[in-house]
Amino acid sequence: MNLLLSFLIAFVFSLVAIPLLKKLAIKLHLYDDPKGDVLKIHKKPIPYLGGIGIFIGLSAGLGISRVFHQVSGLQALGLLVGSIIILFLGFWDDLKWKKFGNPLLKLFCQFLAGVAIILILIKIGVNFGFSINPWIGAIIAGFYIVGAMNALNMQDGMDGLAGGLSAISLLGFILLSFQGNNLFALTIGLGILGGILGFLFYNWNPASIFMGDNGSHFLGFSLALLAIMFSGHPVYSFRQFIGPILIIGWPIIDATWAIIRRLSQGKSPLSGDRGHLYDRLHLKGLSTKKTVLICYGVQAIIVGVGIIVYLM
Repeated sequence: MNLLLSFLIAFVFSLVAIPLLKKLAIKLHLYDDPKGDVLKIHKKPIPYLGGIGIFIGLSAGLGISRVFHQVSGLQALGLLVGSIIILFLGFWDDLKWKKFGNPLLKLFCQFLAGVAIILILIKIGVNFGFSINPWIGAIIAGFYIVGAMNALNMQDGMDGLAGGLSAISLLGFILLSFQGNNLFALTIGLGILGGILGFLFYNWNPASIFMGDNGSHFLGFSLALLAIMFSGHPVYSFRQFIGPILIIGWPIIDATWAIIRRLSQGKSPLSGDRGHLYDRLHLKGLSTKKTVLICYGVQAIIVGVGIIVYLM
């Protein structure tokens, strides 16, 4: 019952915060402007502070969980500090890097932030199962976090897509949390799920607000963190190593294929294109809503396979 309350509080806080953040973004001229960008599907500037609203939902849910002693103060603080660092990186990307920054520097900063956050979480007692050495584990986790953040970012090109795909992944991790009695992971999953559902109320087509890179970074980090928490050693427990990656799902597969596709065409893997699944479906004439629902279906299948693989 207390966990359900955490979920509901996260949902309500996100639902209430998003309109306020939209007004703030309009006042500060924080828009995703499609002008001059051929990769953009939307036709007019849209505010992009939605990721902060999802984070507010998680923070509220964590607060309730802390009141009922479902998570320790150190666990909650470590997660919130790590999330703020990631949000800041994503927000800086929203403001600067897209136009002026070096993509390799961006990846390096993401990696360093990921390693530092994982070391903090290890220090406060969060268990990660795929490495017996904390430094090696943190380095591997850094690659997880960089990969997931950028994979989610690639999916954030259509109303409701990145948020919905993340929500489906979270359902998978929530199921594993129940099965493994992992209260911390369950609290994270329910808090972020509530935040996403509040956000999707405004992000469903036609969207009035985007999550921005701050949101895709935050969701990618969160999914990577949950995957790391459930991952087993790749040699001794391969199913529990690959299962959580599959639960992150289609974004990882699509990002991997995008990198291969771009390299085979002699392009930088960091360059954008219109070759993602949602792009191809939309270019064939499907509406945004039909395209997103098809992607949801693909994601649900992959997440289901990941759960089965993990629990075998």
